[in-house]
Amino acid sequence: MIYFARGSLDDNLSPADLEQGLKTAFERLGARKRVVLVPPDITRLHSRAGEMACCAWRHYGQRISDVLPALGTHTPMTPAQIDRMYPGIPHDLFRVHDWREGVETLGRVPADYVREVSEGA
Repeated sequence: MIYFARGSLDDNLSPADLEQGLKTAFERLGARKRVVLVPPDITRLHSRAGEMACCAWRHYGQRISDVLPALGTHTPMTPAQIDRMYPGIPHDLFRVHDWREGVETLGRVPADYVREVSEGA
């Protein structure tokens, strides 16, 4: 289930390369009505995840309903951190990941079903 692959030991993706690769992957995923982004928080600034989230925002636009930075045990991101890592994505889309109190079990997905739909991955 690979939607885009490129690289070698001496290949570095430019911002344009990254955007084009993500666009290719998004197109292979097909049309989406609603998208939720779950990127890392500011502690992973240099991962280029912020850049990828911004690419997703440019591609999906208003179809992105929420951005939920995966904080782990870290504190919520400040507006300045959001601007630094996710420039251009509206602040009102960001949700705080309250991992201690905000988790509610809605149901369970059987392991057999996950194996089937993920082709064993």
